[in-house]
Amino acid sequence: MINIVTLKDIFKSVCAHISAVTELPLEDSDTEEPVVRPSFKIFMDTVNTGFFSSALRQIKVYFNVYFYSSDRKHSKSEIMEIEDKMAFSFLEPFYIKGECAVYIDDLEFEKVDDGIMNCSFNFEIGTEFIDETDIETMHELKTNERLEEF
Repeated sequence: MINIVTLKDIFKSVCAHISAVTELPLEDSDTEEPVVRPSFKIFMDTVNTGFFSSALRQIKVYFNVYFYSSDRKHSKSEIMEIEDKMAFSFLEPFYIKGECAVYIDDLEFEKVDDGIMNCSFNFEIGTEFIDETDIETMHELKTNERLEEF
């Protein structure tokens, strides 16, 4: 039985992690409506995928996480607190589906507007996509052992 990691699994894991670490709600990133403050919107913008090996799929994901502070004008302290929580939480391996550990690359923070901070990062994983559990293993390899002298 293989444990395939899907794009949906990756997105859900990132959302759950950020919500748990910051203890703040996430807003639906599909809507343009004004957000309830304080909260987050999380976007998985770009996905690169390809073969890592014959049985592994390589996936590289890029995230943009927008934090909307409680107060648009006086947000500096709140933004620094959220930045610290997120930065420290990503120093440890990040787990997807409780089994697939990844390390976050290129973690960057920037203030993009009054009371809005953007955190961007990416990571890469290799995940199984072919079930090899029913394939017979090779027990004994017989070779032609006759060597010819030169």
